[in-house]
This record gives sequence, C-alpha cells and structure tokens, in this order.
Amino acid sequence: MKIVSGTGDYKKVDTELKVYGYFKDDLDALLKDLGRDIVKHIKPGLKEAKNGLRFLSEKGTWYSFLKLEDMRKATAESFRRYGANIVKEADAVSAKNIIAIIPAADKVPADDAAAAMTEGIVLGMYNYDDLKTSDKNNTSVLNAISIYSYDGTKISQKAIDHAKLISEATNEARRLSDAPANMMTPAIFTHIVSGKAKKERVKVKVLDKPVLEKMGWGAFLGVARGSYEPPKVVILEYYGNRGPKKHVIVGKGITFDSGGISIKPSSGMEEMKFDMAGAAAVAMTVILAARLKMPVNLAAVIPLTENMPGGKAQKPGDVVKTLSGKTVEIISTDAEGRLILADALYYAIKTFKPESVIDLATLTGACVVALGSEASGIMGPEDGLIEKLIQAGEQSGDRLWRLPLWDDYKDLIKSDVADIKNSGSRWAGTIQGGLFLKEFVGDANWAHIDIAGTAYLEKPKAYFRKGATGAGVRFLIRFFEEL
Repeated sequence: MKIVSGTGDYKKVDTELKVYGYFKDDLDALLKDLGRDIVKHIKPGLKEAKNGLRFLSEKGTWYSFLKLEDMRKATAESFRRYGANIVKEADAVSAKNIIAIIPAADKVPADDAAAAMTEGIVLGMYNYDDLKTSDKNNTSVLNAISIYSYDGTKISQKAIDHAKLISEATNEARRLSDAPANMMTPAIFTHIVSGKAKKERVKVKVLDKPVLEKMGWGAFLGVARGSYEPPKVVILEYYGNRGPKKHVIVGKGITFDSGGISIKPSSGMEEMKFDMAGAAAVAMTVILAARLKMPVNLAAVIPLTENMPGGKAQKPGDVVKTLSGKTVEIISTDAEGRLILADALYYAIKTFKPESVIDLATLTGACVVALGSEASGIMGPEDGLIEKLIQAGEQSGDRLWRLPLWDDYKDLIKSDVADIKNSGSRWAGTIQGGLFLKEFVGDANWAHIDIAGTAYLEKPKAYFRKGATGAGVRFLIRFFEEL
C-alpha cells in the first residue's frame, strides 16, 4: 500500500474518502470552516462513525470526521490511534484511495504526527489470515493514502517512509509469531530469518546441535532434549559503521512451550506458539537496522528450540551445567526461557564484548499479572541504559516499566545442590527471572525486558488485532537511533 505526502489543495482533490481528524470540541468550528466546500454536496442525514461522523456527498465522496481528544493531551500515540481508525473508516465504505488530514497539535509537529499516523495505518492493516481458504479476516481493499496537514504545512515523505519501514518490520515480526508452531519450528524460523537477513546483507551464522554440545551449551540443550525438532542458535551481524562499538540483542526463541515435564494446563496452551516473540523481535530489529542503513554495529543471538515432555526431556531435580560453567538445579521445566537465555547471554557477551546487551523474552506469567498488556517489564543494574530504553518506549508507543533487581531477592533462587535453581517460590516471579539471568552477564551493560504481557493480545486493542504485536521492534530501533 502506498502512503504519500499530499500535494496541492486537498479540498480540490477528488477521491473516494476524505478523513478529517479533529480535537475534542473542535468539530463545529471544523465543519463551519469547511462548510462551503462540503455542505452544498451533503445529502440529508448522516451516519455515526467510530469516534465521529460520516457524510456522503451527492458526488459520491465520503467525508469522515474522527475525534482524537483534548489537543493539550495529544501525543504521537493519539495519531497512531487516529491512523488505525482511518483504516477502519476506509474499510467501512470499501474505499481504495483516500485522503487523510492531520489537525495541528501544539506538542506534536506535523511530520511526527504523519509518521505516527503511518504507523497506526500499517499496524492497523495487518491480518494473519494466510492459512484461511475462505472467510478471510476482513482483508482491507485500501490501496493508497495521501496525508495532508489541515493548515497546509508540507508533510515530509521521508518521515512517512521511515515510519512505514518500522511498521512493516513490526508486522513481519508479528507474522513470525502468529504462525502455528508446526509451521514455525526452529529450522523453519532459521530458514525464513536467514533469507531476510541475507537479502539485506546481514551476516548469518547458525550453530547446530553438535557444535552446541561441543561448546557446552548445557542449559539450552537441557531444554531441547524433550523435542524431536533439532535446536538452532541463529547469530545475525550488521555493521553500519567502522567503529569498534558493538551492541547485542538476545531473543528467547521457544517455538512451542508445553512446559516440558512440568506441563502446562491444556486450556490456552495453543497460545504458547507465541513464546518465540522475543526471537522474532530481535531478528527483525537487526534486519530493519540494515534496511534503514543505521550507523550502528548490531548483532542478535537467537536460541531456538521447543520445550516438550519427550522421553529424553529433563526432569525436575536434574542439574545442568551452563556454558558459563555454573550449575543450575531444575525445579520447574516450565522455567525454561531463562535457561536458554543464560547460555545465549553468556555467549553474546564473551563473543562480542558489547557496549550494551539487551534481552527480550516472554519470560514470566508474573509479568502479565503485574503489568497486563500495557507495558513490558524492564530490569537491569545500569540506570543509564534502563532510562534510555524507557524513553525510547515512551516515544515509540511500545512502553516499558522498571522493576527492581535488588540482591534482597537472591535467596529465592538459592539451591541446596547447585549454584542456583531456575525457579523459587511463587513470589516476585518476574524479578526471580531477572536475577537468574543476572548471574550470567557479569559486569556487562545489560537490560532484561519481559514482554510476556505485550507480545500478544487476547483481544484487539488500539491499532492491534488479536494475536502478535511485534513488541520490542519499535522501542529497540528507536533506542539505537538515539545512540
């Protein structure tokens, strides 16, 4: 779909649908200002649109007026939601080519508003109905959108294109996550992501089971033991400048999580195909950085396996030796994400010696209980890194909320038979996960981000439909842009 900066006078352009955004209590003034151009063409009567009004002119052009909120409270997020509602309006009248007009906001420049609108449009148009042979999920017929500012300010095409690339990469991460587990095994994920990466000239390296065994990825391979599907570790490397600084992102890639021997309840287990959302997000972040030609050196380390209760599966009470040499007592085989990340983080830090290392994981149900779907949990010892990531999340609309990582909680993962155990009491579950990972990062500038509540939605919200959200791509790319 094309999204372009409009040229000329939008009032004089013929199209199927014109969408006007307006702030709370501004509709009367807007209609009065546009009256000469609109009222003479309006048929008697009107229909209510979502958050506004919809008119049909005698010439057959639809006019929609969509309310944002109070202008003093308007943010980029307001315009993302406006963009999603524009798509809904176009779908309501089956419009293929439309014009969207941005109202002037005190705190959001026109280019930023247009970029946010573009994000809302592209994210709002996403559908995962690839596997349906009929009854598609209301696939939009929208073909082209021209964006104008109400006051005539010229909109930057560069800002629109940049936002479109970010949103499309987010949708690619969503598509990886939404795919059923039998169609997104570690091998299939590796094949798809490697193809995308090589197309952007991103270096790809894949570690298979024999190599991992030789290297000593004991915690990761312990999780993989119960699955018929062979495990993989995918390493992506993008070099956007000649400097020595490197940054690494690590993503949890459990392509299906049954819980292993500590098996999950059957109700809702189909959602465990989303347990590789962290892997999808970090893969697409590196690929997106290459597409944007960002001047940053960035690598991703992506451990991929299923967690299944096969005959060779590890058991509660087992002890595994990690890549770092530390031993871990397995209390719950359903606390597997931290095990594969322990080896992956240690490898990433030892191999790349990065300026920063960030991991993304659908790690704990406790994070869903604490924060719901409104924010991801973030933990780490370095205030500077944490604050920059939180700020990136505020700007991108992919928000983060900090949880403590105090040593006072360490007794929760103290083991009687090994260096640490992978699960403690029911209390502070998200913090336990973070403290476990802290054991494997040494003095690295590290942040752990738990996206368990934000990676997928059980019902539509804002510019997302039910399913995967691509959580992490937008705030990570914003963070690296700000470096």
